[in-house]
Amino acid sequence: MDERAMNCLTYGLFVLTARRGEKDNGCIVNTVQQVTAQPNRIGVAVNKLNFTHDMIMDTGVFNVSIISESAEFALFQRFGFQSGRDVDKFDGYTAAKRADNGICYITEGTNAYISAKVVQSIDLGTHTMFIADVVAGEKLSDD
Repeated sequence: MDERAMNCLTYGLFVLTARRGEKDNGCIVNTVQQVTAQPNRIGVAVNKLNFTHDMIMDTGVFNVSIISESAEFALFQRFGFQSGRDVDKFDGYTAAKRADNGICYITEGTNAYISAKVVQSIDLGTHTMFIADVVAGEKLSDD
């Protein structure tokens, strides 16, 4: 197989957020897709080493903030270059709001968010694929 073919797949970038107890957390992921329209469901693949993964396994709910081209590098530094096990990624962060499900979503450098409730999880070895019902969402910008 020509492995370069895999490089032709397109990806978005997303901030996946979760809340367990009073702790908010999030991480950068690149695999979120709508998998069915009726019912409206999305799938997200999350590395098992991510703290956000464990929070979703425990609570069964999450939000996805869709990163736009206007996002600043600081967003990736905050949510992608450090672990929520070691730092509070939302400490001092003001570009977030809390959705009806109680979980934060990102309001700057994103164009929409989606709230979801897990209906199935699939073990993929290093990752878990969460299949979830879309329960809310909002377009935030035209970026």
